[in-house]
Amino acid sequence: MRAQPTVDQRALSDVGRLAAWTFAWVATLALARFGPIHLWDHDPVIGWIAIAVNLVVGVGWIIAHARYLRGVDDLQRKIMLDAIAVALGVGLVAGFAAAAASNVGLIAFDPDIAVFTALMAAVYIIAVAVGTLRYR
Repeated sequence: MRAQPTVDQRALSDVGRLAAWTFAWVATLALARFGPIHLWDHDPVIGWIAIAVNLVVGVGWIIAHARYLRGVDDLQRKIMLDAIAVALGVGLVAGFAAAAASNVGLIAFDPDIAVFTALMAAVYIIAVAVGTLRYR
């Protein structure tokens, strides 16, 4: 008879699965973004295929993240969900403020979504750290 995995083994497996989906999503995003320039000379059919693959892998990543959250303990889930809420709020508020400022000519450049994605990631990491310290 096969022994059941321990909580630590299951958690490590969940983290590994989430990491694999994260890597796959980032790789397909990079392929969709840089492939037209460096690999297939702006062929629109291949470009749409790359976008579709990125979207499908992105859905897999979302499902993997939801499964990961269901597998962690209640306190860790609360910390992570609070961090997700803060990161989403900061990204939306900053993104719309920058778009409004750009539309009325207060800033001389168009806001780049990559900046807001990086901002949201940094806020998420900081919020998880703060939440972990708060509930220590």
